Amino acid sequence: MYSYLLNVIPPMLFGAQCVLLMVLIKGEICPGQRGRIHKQLPVIGVAWLAISPLFWPLASVGILILAFFSQVKVSKTRDSGPLWLLKVANGFALAYNVFFILGSDRPQGLFMLFAMLFLGAGLSHVLLTFARTRLQAFHRLLPVAGIVGAMLICLAVLWQTQQYSLNYLHNTIWSLVSCFGLILLGIVASTWHIFTQKTITKTQPAIGLIMSLAAMVGFAGLLF
Repeated sequence: MYSYLLNVIPPMLFGAQCVLLMVLIKGEICPGQRGRIHKQLPVIGVAWLAISPLFWPLASVGILILAFFSQVKVSKTRDSGPLWLLKVANGFALAYNVFFILGSDRPQGLFMLFAMLFLGAGLSHVLLTFARTRLQAFHRLLPVAGIVGAMLICLAVLWQTQQYSLNYLHNTIWSLVSCFGLILLGIVASTWHIFTQKTITKTQPAIGLIMSLAAMVGFAGLLF
């Protein structure tokens, strides 16, 4: 019944995983920051487990992430762990997303591909903000990536609408407009700190992600 969530949640989680893995491997961060980022990983792991009833193999990604978390002592003195577990989890997540994309029509596949960029940037930005990371570049790069992803999502949605009758579009027009509005509001919330030149708070990217996720679930439910 809720299989359309597979168009939204797995791409979002995979995109966020890629950002966090890059930060853990390449980021010049102190052990304290690394520990705070480690604490965010269960959020992604539990989310994979939560979506797995729709496609049971997805549980393997969540199990690998939680296994990595369990092997790392979250403290200021621990700066590494069995990162190969996260790499394997990313490989599985990529494989499942590719499977879903190749099994879909072209607009739907592009929707999922762009969701990796749009929602993945949003979720990773929220997690890094809650981790109080000092990697300030991500507070600009990730919102900008979200803007680009949002524009691409809109193009994929407009392409998909061409496959439906005018009668169906007439019945769903206000729902679609609401989803476009939520995406716009989500972008404004997540980039507000850039335009106002103020210090980012935890609530801004979180509100932006909630609005963006609601819009994407709405699009998926209406069109896919």
